[in-house]
Amino acid sequence: MSAPTRMHDLSDGRSGLRLRLTHYGAAAWSVTDGKTRLLIDPFFSRIRYADKGFGTSTPSAAPGDTRPIFGPNDTLAPDAATRALIDRHIEHANYIFTSHSHFNHCMDMPYIARKTGATVLGSESTANIARAHGIPEEQIITVKGGEDFEFGAFSVRVIPSLHSALSGKHYFDSGTVPRDIRAPMRLVDYVEGNTLAYFIRMGEQRVIVFCSMNYIEREIADLRPTAALIPAAKARLEIHDYTGRLLRALGLPPVVIATHWDVQSWPYGAPQDAAYAQAQTFIAEVQKTAPGTRVAIPCHFDTVEI
Repeated sequence: MSAPTRMHDLSDGRSGLRLRLTHYGAAAWSVTDGKTRLLIDPFFSRIRYADKGFGTSTPSAAPGDTRPIFGPNDTLAPDAATRALIDRHIEHANYIFTSHSHFNHCMDMPYIARKTGATVLGSESTANIARAHGIPEEQIITVKGGEDFEFGAFSVRVIPSLHSALSGKHYFDSGTVPRDIRAPMRLVDYVEGNTLAYFIRMGEQRVIVFCSMNYIEREIADLRPTAALIPAAKARLEIHDYTGRLLRALGLPPVVIATHWDVQSWPYGAPQDAAYAQAQTFIAEVQKTAPGTRVAIPCHFDTVEI
């Protein structure tokens, strides 16, 4: 699906602070109140990859896609076209929140952090990736889950979480990116390094952001978000009652936004119709559990207003 970008208005019509959430594909987002801008897992490179750890040996190619396929020992960095795309869409940012340290969540982070001066917040692995690429210590906040930080314009609770159960539940990665890692990093160096979710309070809005298709139910039981960004790709079906349990634990949030639903190894502009149709089944799951919830599946570069 390569449709024109759209604005989805999921607000309830009441006055008060509104947030704009722009989707860049995969688990990548911008969240802003017009002053402060947070980036979540900003990933624009969308490389083709062959990595059995992610459940695939040779990825299916998008129509007309002749780009090279990256293997585990190939080095990764955003190329000139990706840097130009980032420059068009990311003029400034205050913080970059990283859910975990796989390349499709973390490889473009150093370029964006250097460009914007944004503070990088993430796990020890994320911090080590930032250091390897020359991000100074004062620009890095290392977390492990459980922290609840006040930043003035917003606050954020860091929530311990779980990675998707990929490839028939055969995926598990307990590794950590080491402190002595050096750039350029290989694809295989981008290990998970612990998965986190984020509960962001900004004005009247309370947004919970998940970036992988799994969660720890007890860690979210006391949260009552006004909006939830929930990964909706097919890997969610590996988890028992994924959508229903999550929504009930969150108190049936009034707004749900599907994320991480597309084929992330296909370039921008490639048709995403099959993935979009699969994400529609997630919408049906939401409506079954929470029929009053407002739901959207944003496409690339769409903005949702809440």
